[in-house]
Amino acid sequence: MNVYVLLCLAAVAVVGLIEWVKNLVEKFLPVPGWVWSVVVLVASQGCGFLAVYGADVTAHNPLMAVLLGFAILALAQIGYEAIKKAIISRAEKALGVDSEKTN
Repeated sequence: MNVYVLLCLAAVAVVGLIEWVKNLVEKFLPVPGWVWSVVVLVASQGCGFLAVYGADVTAHNPLMAVLLGFAILALAQIGYEAIKKAIISRAEKALGVDSEKTN
């Protein structure tokens, strides 16, 4: 698999995972905003290590895993709202929910 495709997929996975965890946790206890920033950083680094050691897209080097993690973090942060809207839109289409009624 191409490393660029993997970076984009990992960024979408990070955003989706964070939104899922955020919706789950915030039903039970309030969480400050800075916690989600730390969670996104940790999730991005985890995906970076997974890409290097699991997907075997580049040299098995911890520094490369950290660099890929930061690239995933940058992509996830830059496209956070666009990715979130795309995921919600696709989910609503799949579930047959009208987005005009929910917004």
